[in-house]
Amino acid sequence: MSNRKIESHNIHIDSDYINWITELKQRYRSAQVKAVVKVNAEKLQFNWLLGRDLVRKKAEERWGTGVVKQLSLDLRREFPDADGFSVSNLWYMEKWYCFYTQKEAVQKLQRAVGELERAKFMQNEGTLPSIFTCVPWGQHVDIVTKCHSIQEALFYIRQVVDKGLSRPA
Repeated sequence: MSNRKIESHNIHIDSDYINWITELKQRYRSAQVKAVVKVNAEKLQFNWLLGRDLVRKKAEERWGTGVVKQLSLDLRREFPDADGFSVSNLWYMEKWYCFYTQKEAVQKLQRAVGELERAKFMQNEGTLPSIFTCVPWGQHVDIVTKCHSIQEALFYIRQVVDKGLSRPA
């Protein structure tokens, strides 16, 4: 990494300038965080829809048992710098979608999501509940692989959102 020289001009730096530059730095950092949150939300929406597609298309029945492996190869070939297209991750997308849309869980989830947000969750299965977008993908995977019920999963989602609960290192 090369050293960059930052020039300083011969100006009078007073408290107004210092306050202004401090405010600009805070606004920029805030914008960076908001951008990351929006990117995360869009990636989660993509994962949700891909999980839905795998279920709805009954991909294994239609194209054979190797379809998820082939899909992984095709997506990684097309998007070599992107992460998240491993075979196991594609299976997690399907599992995540199925976990929250299984018939027995739908009413419970509608009530629980309704308490968290007034969203029309199951009326449009393509729409990810907005509360889910506040949780990183890795935590969603942990939640659906370790939780046995919707109530338990939503408890952990609330912990992540309300208390900033993070994954163990």
